[in-house]
Amino acid sequence: MIRKFAFFLLVLFVNTVSAQKPDDKNNIAKYEQLIKHYRYLKPDSAKYFCKQALILARSKGDSAGVAKILLQKGMIDDNDGRFDDSEAEYQHSLEIFRALDSKKDIASTLIRLGVVKLRNGNYDKAIDDFLNALRNSELVKDKYGMMEANYSISWAYLDQHKDQPALQYLITAEGFNQQLPFSNISLNIYNHFGVVYTRLNDFKKAEYYLKKGLELSQKPEYQGLNINLLNNLAGVYARQGQIAKAVKFQELALARSKAIGNYLRELQSLLALSKTYTKTNPDKAIYYLTEAVLLARAQKIPKQEIRFLEYLSELYKSQGNYKMALETKDRQYALADSFFFKKMSQNIETLKGKYELSKSKARIKELDYLNNKRKMQLKTSVLYRNITLAGVAVLLVILILLYNQYKLKNKNNKEINSKNRSLNRLLEEKEWLVKEIHHRVKNNLQIVVSLLNTQARHLSNKEAIDAIDESAHRMQAMSIIHQKLYKTEGVSTVNVQDYLEELTAYLKDSVVKDKDIRFIKSFDGLTLDISQAIPIGLIVNEAVTNAVKHAFTEGGNNAINIVLTNGDKQKVILEIYDNGKGLPADFSLKNSESMGMMLMKGLAKQIDASLMIESRVGTYIKVEFISEIIPRVIFESGISEELLQ
Repeated sequence: MIRKFAFFLLVLFVNTVSAQKPDDKNNIAKYEQLIKHYRYLKPDSAKYFCKQALILARSKGDSAGVAKILLQKGMIDDNDGRFDDSEAEYQHSLEIFRALDSKKDIASTLIRLGVVKLRNGNYDKAIDDFLNALRNSELVKDKYGMMEANYSISWAYLDQHKDQPALQYLITAEGFNQQLPFSNISLNIYNHFGVVYTRLNDFKKAEYYLKKGLELSQKPEYQGLNINLLNNLAGVYARQGQIAKAVKFQELALARSKAIGNYLRELQSLLALSKTYTKTNPDKAIYYLTEAVLLARAQKIPKQEIRFLEYLSELYKSQGNYKMALETKDRQYALADSFFFKKMSQNIETLKGKYELSKSKARIKELDYLNNKRKMQLKTSVLYRNITLAGVAVLLVILILLYNQYKLKNKNNKEINSKNRSLNRLLEEKEWLVKEIHHRVKNNLQIVVSLLNTQARHLSNKEAIDAIDESAHRMQAMSIIHQKLYKTEGVSTVNVQDYLEELTAYLKDSVVKDKDIRFIKSFDGLTLDISQAIPIGLIVNEAVTNAVKHAFTEGGNNAINIVLTNGDKQKVILEIYDNGKGLPADFSLKNSESMGMMLMKGLAKQIDASLMIESRVGTYIKVEFISEIIPRVIFESGISEELLQ
């Protein structure tokens, strides 16, 4: 409803302007207000009003009106990235205002010209323009002009990372701001306070000023500044490691940029998102930077595209993707070369135009100034010679640069290939060493088992013999793991199906022996990290040993079932159950202090598994955990190495 009403007022105003004649200067002022309102909101509408206002001002001979509208048109072109056009319009405005000796308007125009120079990196010239604007504003005691000039000087220092002088000029600008009504310069001041304090690591003050700016920039005409404030506030959070919060504001800035069709703000938001994601999510960083490259290309701004390609190449390089880094760097150089030749062609065309103009003037004066004509022809031939020599020199420089780049590229490729070969050798040596370690660990465990068996033969105490036998079985369970690791390609993962088959065969021979007990096995094909495989093997060892010792009576169809199931979402389920007499009626897993139960609880906790032990037909044990491929420390929690002795 509000937009419809605004449109109705707009149509009414245009019709009124067309009908009115006497107060044309007042109408120019109204046009100026409309242009300011629509400059960010609807640039096309703002351009239309500029055209109409210029026609009106020129038809009435209103020089001041022409200069003011040209200044507004320059700001529109500035926002669209047409900096050459905007600079020409600002310069035209400045010439008119100087002829009229309008110091307030001279100051305003000098600031706009200074901003163009600032963007081109001519900081000293930009500061000269800003200081000149400040002097003109002081002569007429224009507080708004003094505020804008101080703010602009701070901007120039801020771009050069001279934060202390930037802060001093900002404080001066804020002093004037406190005495004046709210304006877009107020928002710029708050924005730059945020940037300065962020660099000085005073995040509390930075957040205060940026949030203040956001609260005051909700009107449609401030949308461009609102986006800038959002991105800078996101930067504050990113510097403090609050990545999710930073991304939230940057994505909002990107959405608003697209909504208003401001591709410069969109590029700013894409670059900000890429920087935020560089360390935490390189793939997203590459995605947003690629989007920025494509947008710059679509909008035909090669300088920005070249800059983004350079960032993208460095990002690929930091991720070790040298192939894409080199391809992107080649695209950057190709575009830079194309841009250079285009600029050179434009310069040649400009020189040709000047020559044709001078040639035309010479022809007009040909009859009266034959001597001057000869001089002009001489100058023309010299100009052609100089252009040719300059072209040859430039071509030679380009060829030298291309040759150097070719040599550098070949050198880099050789270095990359050499490093890759070295890395492969190191990897092979590492795998060999790890296998050798597993081999030696297995041998050491076998020695320990042999020592335990030897010790058992010299004991007469049954409990001591049983304890030593159980320890030997545990050592053997771990020994089988290490034997498999040094005999297979993998040095940190184990085929659990093969491992459990071999372990149960060992238990059948060493624990069950001549007892009438059958093993019923069902194992899914599964590969686990050694940090999970060892605890699983030890749990099976304990469960089978306890079942053989306590579950069965003489005779009967005695059986131990061992089932390993690979479920959904990396869930692994190990079930061990028998058809024996089951657990005592008062059994409690939580309160059980037997060696076997404590060991199984500790092993389950070590791999973050749930452990259930209950009586069904016999004793039923269930271990449920999530498989991991990432290696972990074997005894990181829950169970100590002493329990395995």
